[in-house]
This record gives sequence, structure tokens and C-alpha cells, in this order.
Amino acid sequence: MELAEYEQMHKQEQNYWWHIGRREILRRVLAKWLPPQDNKQVLDIGCGTGINYWWLKEWGKVTGVDSSPEALNYCRQQRAYDTLVQIDGTNLELPDQFDLVTAFDVLEHIEEDETALKSWWQAIKLGGYLMITVPAYQWLWSAHDQALHHYRRYSVGELKTKFRKAGFTIQFISPFFFFTFPVVVLVRLFTKGTKPKTSYIATTSRMDKVLINLSRIEADYLVDGGHFPWGSSILVIARKG
Repeated sequence: MELAEYEQMHKQEQNYWWHIGRREILRRVLAKWLPPQDNKQVLDIGCGTGINYWWLKEWGKVTGVDSSPEALNYCRQQRAYDTLVQIDGTNLELPDQFDLVTAFDVLEHIEEDETALKSWWQAIKLGGYLMITVPAYQWLWSAHDQALHHYRRYSVGELKTKFRKAGFTIQFISPFFFFTFPVVVLVRLFTKGTKPKTSYIATTSRMDKVLINLSRIEADYLVDGGHFPWGSSILVIARKG
């Protein structure tokens, strides 16, 4: 992508409710399983515009990796990440280096996802953690997935199987974006067969506030030990060893 496209993406990540709500959920759920400490070695796979660096740095030194040199250049301009490396996320070749590896909406972009999970397992120190998010339910596949170059969407059962095959012990797994799920289902079903596009559903600032608050409610529920029966995304926290 061109620099202008990364700038536009960064604006969406800063302002659109879905990104704000997701960060709220991720930060709080991670803190339950791995309390913030500034002495950890963290790897963020598919670092993109660098938006997640600004909360992941609470856990320590963060290395951002991406296959795109343009993404890495944009992160450098933003002064995001302590270290930046251009690597294909399928084969990291970084054995036993990290206390925490994150990959937010990355795995669905990798054709050989089981190979990637094994590579990520190898990059984690014994006792370290992997945290990922992925889109949920293959039956929700739509033009939006095509436009974003997804290979698949996931079920909870499929993720459990693939994580165990890779050697991980799952600590936490749950769908999220529970409250907005019925709207997502309707939109995706009505847009099946349409021209692929990456556009977001238009919202107002008032609606954004409501949706962000709903995400905070979801975060409260997940931190208290709850699990949602459905949602448009799935969150997994797994441990090596």
C-alpha cells in the first residue's frame, strides 16, 4: 500500500468504534492473564500502522514485524515500536525470544495458518503467551473478507484444534463483539455476492460512543470470567508449556 493508504488506515484505527472497542477489550483481557510489566519482550506480528504499540508497551520492549516495507516505514515515522523487522509471519525463525506474541486479525491472512502457529510457538519462551484475534464463522464470509484478502474465518472448535496441534495450552477463548453481532450477520448476508469492498458501516459520533460503551461492557464481562456464545470476532490467549 502507498503511504497515503496507511495514513487513512491509521485515522480509522484512531477514530472508528470497532478499533477503539477492540483495543479496550484486548488490553483488559490480556492484563488479567499477564499483568502489565515493563520487563517483557513482546512481538507484534502484522504491526501495520503501529497503533497497538501504544498500549502493548506497558508490557515491555515491543518488536513490530510486518511483511510490508511500507508498513514498517510508516511505523518508523510514527516512532512506534522499539524494534522493527521485515519478516513473513508464516516463518518467523526467532526461536525462544519472546514473553508475549500478539497477532491481531493476522492469522486469517496467512494461507498456511498451522505452519504459522508452529512458528509463533517456537518464537515464544517457555511459559510465554500468544494472544490473537480472528474473524468468526466461515458462514459469515462476504465481499468484505475478499477485499481484505482473507483466506478463511474461524470457529472456536477449529481454533482449539489448531492451537493444540501447534503445542499451545489455551488459557482463554471467546467470541466478542457480541452486542453488534446481529447487525453484522444482517449486513454480511445482504452483501453476499456483491463487489468486494473494505468500507466500514457509517456511524455517527453518538452511535460510536454507544458502541464503544458496549465494548467496555463486554470487556467487564470477559475479565470477570465470562465467555460469549457468539460474536463477529474471536479472542484467544494461549501459553507455551
